[in-house]
This record gives sequence, C-alpha cells and structure tokens, in this order.
Amino acid sequence: MATPTQVPTKVPQEPDPFYYDYDTVQTVGMTLATILFLLGILIILSKKVKCRKADSSPTCKSCKSELPSSAPGGGGV
Repeated sequence: MATPTQVPTKVPQEPDPFYYDYDTVQTVGMTLATILFLLGILIILSKKVKCRKADSSPTCKSCKSELPSSAPGGGGV
C-alpha cells in the first residue's frame, strides 16, 4: 500500500497476449471460407460429371454402388 510520501514503483507493462488484429482475422476467415466453399462445389460437381460420363458405359461400379437399385434382385433395400 502506497502512502502519500512514497512513490509507487512502476511495473513494466507486458503486451496483452489476447490482442487480435480483427481485420486480419476477418480477411483470413473469409478467404478460408471461400476456398472451402469452392472446393465443396468442385467436389460435388466432379462426382456428378463422373457419373454422367459413366452412364453410357455399363461398367460404372462406383455410381451403381452409391445408390441402391430398386430392380428385382438388384440388392435394393
């Protein structure tokens, strides 16, 4: 406790470890969100294009295994 005759000692201030540059955080977040969004659209479209190309060929096992067949004896659920 400091009395009026004593000079308080100055403690050096440490930088706050929880200081954020919110402009940078927002820019990086929006950039990552855009990249992930476009990557998801690309993956969805690539699967649709792959199955469309393979519809003409009878050997499309990857497309047929994804959807259960409703034909008799086709292994439908």
